Amino acid sequence: MYTKNERLRYIAGTPVNIAIANIRNYNLHCHENAIEFAYCLSGSAVFNIAHEHMILNEGEVVLIEHENFHSIQADSDNIILLFHIDIKNCIYPWEKIKYMYFSCATKLCKPHHIPHLQKIYEALLTASYIYASRDTHFTESYNKIANILLDLVVNYFTWFSIETFTSEDSKKFKNRLDRILSYVQKHYNEKITLSQIAQNEYINENYFSQFLKRTSFHSFTKMLNYIRCFEAEKLLLKTDLPIQEISDICGFSSKKYLHKYFKEFWKTTPFQHRKKSHENSLIQNDFYYFSPEESLPLIEKKICEYLKSKLLK
Repeated sequence: MYTKNERLRYIAGTPVNIAIANIRNYNLHCHENAIEFAYCLSGSAVFNIAHEHMILNEGEVVLIEHENFHSIQADSDNIILLFHIDIKNCIYPWEKIKYMYFSCATKLCKPHHIPHLQKIYEALLTASYIYASRDTHFTESYNKIANILLDLVVNYFTWFSIETFTSEDSKKFKNRLDRILSYVQKHYNEKITLSQIAQNEYINENYFSQFLKRTSFHSFTKMLNYIRCFEAEKLLLKTDLPIQEISDICGFSSKKYLHKYFKEFWKTTPFQHRKKSHENSLIQNDFYYFSPEESLPLIEKKICEYLKSKLLK
């Protein structure tokens, strides 16, 4: 086993874990039932999240989905807010939210996302101030902030290429894709066909193909094999199972297809990914958690800078 599910200690009476840290190296890990917002308050850091590599600079944010393996590295000092939400104990039913795919990052933000991303910044800055100032009403405040953040990502930052969900057609689109993603994730290790899904949705195959072209997956084959690769990565990094066995468990008809699609999405082979992750796990963690007292002057300055930038825009 090369990686771990990192257990979080949630603040009593809330689904929230919060920390402000200087991170030089944070080894590969994941959070089984939690999403994580990382907000760079100062400096920068490299985030490796599944198959994505992103430099997070000052003032930028990224959301890390539950069960997504990620690591953080930096060459110089930084200050990063880490805000976790236990999505198994939140306002949305676990059976609904655990099958959703989110995509929320400053660098990936499209123009229509900007107002909603601004609200995420404000919620995270508020959370950081509550932490640093030791607000006596923190329990109620953290619960409200967690709900605000979840509402924003569920409504505006899911993996769809559609512009808005305000129209009835858009809501139907979103609901249909939610159902399909849920079904495929529940049955990824079985033989699933496009016609089978189309039949479940009471639509013809041609319409279903056109429907998928509007999503981030673009095709049924890519959707299914991405989900299989995502599940394969868990077994690659959490177990010592042979790659052939992992291929069988995840529903691939042969190991060569696991190799093909894993290389397409992760830009490396399953063996190389496991080997590199093992090597990285040997590097010592290097991070420092700031106390509330240490954090407060910086947070107050950041809030003033943020308000000034909005008022003088």
